[in-house]
Amino acid sequence: MRSLRERLAALQPSPARPARPRPAGVPIDAVVPGRYLPGPVGEVFVAEWAREEDDVRRLLEHAPLAPSLFVPGAPTVHPEEIVFLDTETTGLAGGAGTHVFLVGLGHFEAGRLVVRQFFMRGPSEEPALLDALREALAPFRMLVSFNGRAFDWPLIEGRFIIHGYRPRFDFAHLDILHPARRVWRHRLASCTLSNLEASLFGVRRSEDVPGWLIPQMYFDYLRDGDARRLRPVFAHNHEDIATLVRLTDLLIRATAAPESVLDHPADRAGLALLLLNRGELMRGIDLLADALEDADQIDPVLRRRAEVELSRWLKRLDRTPEAVPLWRKMCDRAARRRPLDLYPFEELAKYYEHQARDLVAAEAVVERALRLLDLHGEYHGRSSLLHRLERIRRKQARARARVRPRETGPTAGPVG
Repeated sequence: MRSLRERLAALQPSPARPARPRPAGVPIDAVVPGRYLPGPVGEVFVAEWAREEDDVRRLLEHAPLAPSLFVPGAPTVHPEEIVFLDTETTGLAGGAGTHVFLVGLGHFEAGRLVVRQFFMRGPSEEPALLDALREALAPFRMLVSFNGRAFDWPLIEGRFIIHGYRPRFDFAHLDILHPARRVWRHRLASCTLSNLEASLFGVRRSEDVPGWLIPQMYFDYLRDGDARRLRPVFAHNHEDIATLVRLTDLLIRATAAPESVLDHPADRAGLALLLLNRGELMRGIDLLADALEDADQIDPVLRRRAEVELSRWLKRLDRTPEAVPLWRKMCDRAARRRPLDLYPFEELAKYYEHQARDLVAAEAVVERALRLLDLHGEYHGRSSLLHRLERIRRKQARARARVRPRETGPTAGPVG
């Protein structure tokens, strides 16, 4: 049992502990160059940089741009009408609880690339950031991002909706990730922006901050107000935008002159497949044929896909004889591999049987495929090949019967 004194003491409020003094920190304007932009719902900090390197400004040489290959239906635009976007967020998974605390926008102005970074010093400034962003994006006709369709832009749109904004932007969205993957994934181990930057442009950042660490760095800033730790975050965002510009320029130049811009045949094959997918058949066929001249340098999986696509399009365009040498090479290569790829044997046999009307050649192709199946101990497709072989031999028999001389009836003798 507690004494009366103890129970009375328990009813008394405990003395408050002295509050820990909040660190003064270092403000963001003392860390990166910028200014506070006032607006109707508050102010937001905006950092500004200018880039004038030749490889960044080279996109200005392409005027106007017709990016419909990458964005079907996209309008023709001038480089000055493009805005490049990259964000830094409080999480990498997205969702309603993820905030966009830094939005970098790059655009061309007076012959140079200008990068403006809109920074949210705390959650209370989010309406001001969104209002400034809405005004900054309004003049542009095309937005370029890297994985922005799946991540950056849905997050920004979600924050607009949460705060009651319903902005309508009149721009096409070019997500560079998708065409970049189409062109370079067959040769590069990874198509992340950092790996493309290093592999294609030789840029290696010496003091870059990894993306997975950025959310925690921002949370630490919110806790103690020290913006010095955010200097590499701003630099990371800034360099991502510069790489976006370089990558856009490279893709534009590659589509205009792939043989001179894309040195590796695997890259040319990747672009050719993209051209075929977008309906640019003549260019795609010519480029794919060019890439396959160096077929030994191409990954076997890509090489087979390229050969199959090229031969199929040649057939559709009534240019089947041009596919015959391709099928022959595929047959020779398939003979050395397991399991046996029957596609070129079947296509070559169909061509000889139905178009060239060379039943002897068709029979030889099918017999070769059957021998290889027996040699490998494989059974897939065997019944189809036997059925084709029987049909070819029946046709041969009928052909022989038509040309055999008649052996019945009287033989006409000389007139005496």
